[in-house]
Amino acid sequence: MTVIIAVSRDLGVLRRWSGVLADAGHELHELSADDWSDRVPAGTTVCLYDLGSYGDADQLPLIAALSCHASVRFIAMAARPNADEGLSLLRQGVRGYCNRLASAEAVVALVSTVEQGEIWAGRQVTDFLLSSSLAAVQSVAHASDSLLDQLTVREKDIAQQVAAGRSNKVIAADSGISERTVKAHLNAIFRKTGIRNRVQLALEVSQGSHDGRRMSSG
Repeated sequence: MTVIIAVSRDLGVLRRWSGVLADAGHELHELSADDWSDRVPAGTTVCLYDLGSYGDADQLPLIAALSCHASVRFIAMAARPNADEGLSLLRQGVRGYCNRLASAEAVVALVSTVEQGEIWAGRQVTDFLLSSSLAAVQSVAHASDSLLDQLTVREKDIAQQVAAGRSNKVIAADSGISERTVKAHLNAIFRKTGIRNRVQLALEVSQGSHDGRRMSSG
């Protein structure tokens, strides 16, 4: 069971998040946006922070809490998610950025993903990063083969699954290994190739396939 706090001035949003996460087996504490940082319950691992129905909530308490509560993974919930705001908050330390009216399934998946140490960037931020990365790909020569040839058969298979958009949980289930092992393989891939994140890895794999240089999936 995950201990979660939800910070908002919108009672309706608090009640909705509370119901969704309680149904998923989590313990959720609803806190008002006033002086909430001093009342974070012990054992809290995730915080949903509402940026307001018009994006007008004060972000300063959230930014301040990032350093005061280092063990808590903060998720900013936006009324109108956009790449600039999302990237800014992620750079300052939030672990997730999502639409405040996301579906129940998305909220549960969001909390699970962030709790496991991964980042949930949201479609707007992801699309922006992919577009930026693709532009960079078009402007420089890639050595996909030389990078990916350094990988073991299992690492290549996991790289392909990452490129297909699969989460660590799905990769683990399909491959018959634990999520911890998937993460270990990904760390090995990043270390061997110099690739920094899943987006770059997906681009390298996709570029190699586009050029007719397919990896083994054995």
